[in-house]
Amino acid sequence: MRRPLYVEVADEIKQRIDEGVFKPGEKLTSEPELSKILGVSRGTLREALTHLENMGVISRKHGRGAYVSQSPSKVVAGIEKLESLTNSIRQSGHVAEDKVLSIHETTLDEEMAKVFNLNSGDICYEIESLRLSDGEPVIYCFDVLPGFLVNNDKDFLKLRYKCESLDEFLNKYTKYKPSKYISTVNAVLPPSKVARLLEVRVNTPMIYLEGVMYDENGIPINYGFQYFRGDKYQFKLVRSK
Repeated sequence: MRRPLYVEVADEIKQRIDEGVFKPGEKLTSEPELSKILGVSRGTLREALTHLENMGVISRKHGRGAYVSQSPSKVVAGIEKLESLTNSIRQSGHVAEDKVLSIHETTLDEEMAKVFNLNSGDICYEIESLRLSDGEPVIYCFDVLPGFLVNNDKDFLKLRYKCESLDEFLNKYTKYKPSKYISTVNAVLPPSKVARLLEVRVNTPMIYLEGVMYDENGIPINYGFQYFRGDKYQFKLVRSK
């Protein structure tokens, strides 16, 4: 399905910003001229500008036009190294914050049981959390931990609230040390719940990671998926021979 025209126009404007055609703090070309350059109607252009404003890429001042946001728009992080998401935000020069939304006890379904080499019906824990960059939510995380990880003690799992990442919790409070994370990466649009938590529209592009974490002995200790705001997070991949 083709994306709405205003989203494509917003992407074109954003690309010009990323390429330095429009710099931070600089005023965009006037609406009549910009609509002519992009070959779209003023109405479509206004929708695109509203979309960019909601994403934090630009700000509009009544009677003065649209301006490129001053603050750095993206967290840039490597994808080849296993590190906490909170730390990747901090290393990129932003103020990082971890916010645990909920910890819920449930049981493994058949599919999740296979991931952990356990039995369907065994206890597990689901954790929902957000990562914030400069006070703005940029990543939604959903994690599943097998019960044996915390000896089926949900009160023990409350220590997760005292940590700034799941990685820190595992290293500090369990005997299972994260060693490897095998994941897949896709470009997606977020479910309505995720869009609401990340404070964006449902048609905002997202980077979606899904995978399994293993400890030093190859034991699967976490299944998780994350939605990264495409307007706020960028992965850098280093490849060499």
